[in-house]
Amino acid sequence: MTALPPRPDPSPQPRGEFASTQWSVVLAARGQPDQRRAALEQLCRQYWLPIYGYLRRRDHSPADAEDLTQGFFAHLLASDFLTRPDPERGRFRGYLIGALKQFVGHARTQANALKRGGGFAFVDLDHLEAEERFAAIDQPQLDPSAAYELSWAITLLGSALRRLEDEQTAAGRRAIFEVLKPFLHATPARGDFEHAATTLQTSRATVAVWLHRLHQRLGELVKLEVAATLENPADAAQELRHLLQVLHG
Repeated sequence: MTALPPRPDPSPQPRGEFASTQWSVVLAARGQPDQRRAALEQLCRQYWLPIYGYLRRRDHSPADAEDLTQGFFAHLLASDFLTRPDPERGRFRGYLIGALKQFVGHARTQANALKRGGGFAFVDLDHLEAEERFAAIDQPQLDPSAAYELSWAITLLGSALRRLEDEQTAAGRRAIFEVLKPFLHATPARGDFEHAATTLQTSRATVAVWLHRLHQRLGELVKLEVAATLENPADAAQELRHLLQVLHG
């Protein structure tokens, strides 16, 4: 039985200032079994939900999409996938979706191997089921490729937000972060700053400064996460524009 890498852990993960690019993780893993598995685990954390969402938008049932996603990552673990990618072929997520399409095509001829438990060790994603996570971000009007891009963008932003949370916790500012975190997602309504100031026992002006700094740092972390998906960090500005376009349609 092939042991699968763990699915994404929703808890904050310790991270360095600069994450390795997906391409550099793949290339560094060549010929090193331990590094190879570690690389796949990292990719699984980043791409489990986008892959699952792509399959759901291709009209696979929740159970089949989960089995195919699990099977796909098991296939990557057992195959020579990590020895073949070429950074010159473009964005890693594009290369990965091409590999998924090939896998699904072959899987149709091996349907029995994809039944739940058929050769794979399944591991729970977290307390929130995959279908609930997919439903939370799904936009039915999107085609599968657009849904994949949106899931990738949301996952990337989530990674940046977790890094910011880690930093604030390490700096002893978790209580402040918890109060101001909602304002990183939506514009504060009338009275929100005053309520936050009362909760944090400070002034409205101080709340505004703290939130401004959090926004700035989150923007920096998003740029780092974007750069981590590229072989050439010089392409980050263009990729960031693409991410914003995906998020805002």
